[in-house]
Amino acid sequence: MSTAVMMERIADASPRLKAKIAGVFYLLTILARVIANAFVRNRLVVSDDAAATATHIMAHQPLFQLSFAADIIAFASYIALMALLYELFKPVNRSLPLVTAFFSLVACVVQAISGLFHLAPLVLLGGQ
Repeated sequence: MSTAVMMERIADASPRLKAKIAGVFYLLTILARVIANAFVRNRLVVSDDAAATATHIMAHQPLFQLSFAADIIAFASYIALMALLYELFKPVNRSLPLVTAFFSLVACVVQAISGLFHLAPLVLLGGQ
């Protein structure tokens, strides 16, 4: 199924279905963030000890890369969430949801760029 056909089906969907899909994307965003931060990064980073943090990161590279993958999933699901919320609120007021979606997209781009810096330890320590 092509992306255009899928977007057309979502556009024709009822507001209740769009809200449910938005809720699923919201939940996916939250779960991906919890995996990235609480279960992965907080277990590998040792505060006030850079050498121990580097050792943990190098010893658990797949786990550290999982946190980056979870970040990408969170970004993608958040963008989908914002598109659905825009579609839901567009009939009420066209300009306010557009401004909200724009600033949310800008915030998501800033977070994605900062997420690239989470890969810097792997590059600097020699593991890619």
